[in-house]
Amino acid sequence: MKPIISIDLEALVFPEEKEAALKNIKLDINQGDFIAVTGGTASGKSLLLHAITSAAPKFYPCTIEGTVRVADRNVEEIPLCEMADYVGYMMQEPQNQMISRVVYDELGFGVANMNLSSEEIQSRVGEIMSFLSIQDFAHRYTDALSGGQAQKVVLGSILTLKAPILLLDQPAAELDPKTSSELYKYLSWLNKNEKITTMVVMDKSREVLKYADRVVVMENGTVKDYLSTEEYKNKYQQKEKTRRPIELIVDHETDIVKLLGTSHIYKGGIVGCKAIDFTLKKGDFTAVIGQNGSGKSTMLKLIEGLLKPTAGSIELFGLSVTKKNIGDLRRRIGFLFQNPDDQIFCSTIKEEIGYVLKRKDDSEAEKNRKIQDVLAFIGLEGSEEVHPQRLSRGQRQLLALGSVIISEPELIIADEPTSGLDESQSRLVMEKLLLLAQQGKTVLLVTHDLSDAKYFANRIVVMNRHELVLDFNADQMDCFTDDLIKMELM
Repeated sequence: MKPIISIDLEALVFPEEKEAALKNIKLDINQGDFIAVTGGTASGKSLLLHAITSAAPKFYPCTIEGTVRVADRNVEEIPLCEMADYVGYMMQEPQNQMISRVVYDELGFGVANMNLSSEEIQSRVGEIMSFLSIQDFAHRYTDALSGGQAQKVVLGSILTLKAPILLLDQPAAELDPKTSSELYKYLSWLNKNEKITTMVVMDKSREVLKYADRVVVMENGTVKDYLSTEEYKNKYQQKEKTRRPIELIVDHETDIVKLLGTSHIYKGGIVGCKAIDFTLKKGDFTAVIGQNGSGKSTMLKLIEGLLKPTAGSIELFGLSVTKKNIGDLRRRIGFLFQNPDDQIFCSTIKEEIGYVLKRKDDSEAEKNRKIQDVLAFIGLEGSEEVHPQRLSRGQRQLLALGSVIISEPELIIADEPTSGLDESQSRLVMEKLLLLAQQGKTVLLVTHDLSDAKYFANRIVVMNRHELVLDFNADQMDCFTDDLIKMELM
């Protein structure tokens, strides 16, 4: 039996690049295989999927030497618009893949173009919305979704197509632990019962490896290893992290953030968060955890001033927030988004890092010194003239962090900064945030990753059903295991 995906790729080269982005790849995947793809920063994981879908070179301009075949057809001969008959593909950044204004329309768009009956369309959309538990926001605008909600919607729009091949680029990166676990169980069911060939670029490996048959290990644009799951675990998996002593100097007399009975209700009566009482002290590294839709991002937006409270009050740096002072207070805060592409807009790395310095009175020499210091801190020195979009997702997240810290904020708010990153990339970003906290910055982190919360923060607060329900020292997490299990966070 011929493989359903066959790759014989000598080189994939982008214009004006000396080195091939992909090279010397020979890989056959059979119908019904469940393949995990992993590798370090810029190793070629996402680009491998682009080559299978034929987005490279049909959408991303490049030159290919060799062939990629899907269902025994050369993908270069298949019109890009017809690839959906063979492949359901989910991008790394879900917001970049949504095209409809309303959630229900987004899930129905693909199947509506398959000449199916309205009954079949409604049945498929309803089935997937039920599985993903997104019925409650079926009529919500897609641009009002949180990162996790957007990921569910895009994934749902892919699953409704019932394509024989699924290519998923970190599909659980922005999902809470419960939804992530359910997702991989469902993907395994499709794989085993419907013989859906599945390739998943790994986010966090634990759930993926429960179900994958084999693991593709990428390095420098080629396949370094192609192993069984057990072989991969024995060769590559790191031992479980042990909690290090977190040495932070916390000023318990100085409030950086204070919320008193703070609530926010969105238009249409949708509850963002309610009656939040929360204080963040100077020098704290506090992690906020909770399921998708529990109110975490809403709380951050209230602190940043992107939303106004509908009840209660907010104090920043010991001052009540008003229309007159919000601008000055914001300048003391650095906000790191879930998706780095939401805050990267310049043409070179140097320009991106130095953008906020344009309004400073520093000399050019001083500005350049600051830029070089930040580039060294985030590990991108020597890449000043590279376009940010040529970086991997992990490198772009570090670039976004650099563009935040160069203005020397007192408070750094990080909203799911490791979403879309593999374990090594996540650890690198978290190490940088911890180092900033040890240098005296106050850090407020939202994360779904309990290990990040436990091993890097000194304090954890838990959101559940739009309320803040737990607040404890990170080294006491084991004492709250039962509570976290009940809230389906473990």
